[in-house]
Amino acid sequence: MGVLDGKIAAVTGATSGSGRAIARRFVDEGATVIMLARGEARLEELHAQLGDRAVAQPTDIGDPDSVRAAFTRVGERFGKLDVLINNAAVYRPCPVEHLSDDEIMTQVRTNFLGPVYTSRAALPLLKAAGGGDIINTSSESTLDPFPMLSIYVSTKAALEAFGHVLRTEVEPEGVRVSTVIQGASLGEGGGSTGWEWDPQHTETALRIWGEGGWLTRVAKSTQTVEQIADVHVYLVTRPRGQKLEVVHVRSY
Repeated sequence: MGVLDGKIAAVTGATSGSGRAIARRFVDEGATVIMLARGEARLEELHAQLGDRAVAQPTDIGDPDSVRAAFTRVGERFGKLDVLINNAAVYRPCPVEHLSDDEIMTQVRTNFLGPVYTSRAALPLLKAAGGGDIINTSSESTLDPFPMLSIYVSTKAALEAFGHVLRTEVEPEGVRVSTVIQGASLGEGGGSTGWEWDPQHTETALRIWGEGGWLTRVAKSTQTVEQIADVHVYLVTRPRGQKLEVVHVRSY
């Protein structure tokens, strides 16, 4: 038996990086995991690996109609939700003056509006379960802002603020809201967004980050996505009445 037997969890960005590791770990611990991501082929591939307790649900979290439809299906099938993990995010280095409209809006929709849409849709199901957990994934780049990542850093800072406000609204109904400020991590499945980085901007960013010490301070060494998954299991298995509002997880 696992520590999450009988729990229903939804994970965004479930086909890559830490989202993939979280989905796998939750299934291993007995949960049923609704995997939310855009790539249907990758969702089906992961479903084939994890089995029937991993439910593939193609979803564009930046589209409110897609989110509403996905959580309607969750409600119809399960009638509740115990955990929502807002893990999906996209970024690529670019100076502000060269940002395209698409580069701005894709990051805003995925990194900030997506968690707003999913939290809104999940709350009735979390309440139906008698309470539960929302975990938002932020980045330690909000603590040491990287040049050429202005939109990514800004959307993650906005997500942290959203979590603080949401926590005050839903705590009386038994819903805990936690923020995981995640340091650099390594694991399978990264880079599945189909968003290619501009080689010139990437070269410039890596030089600036190296010369300015950002890579040394924030990404000096790495942790694994499996260790990130461990943190999420720990958060959702705390006794009711205990909360960990902000957890900064990094390697050393």
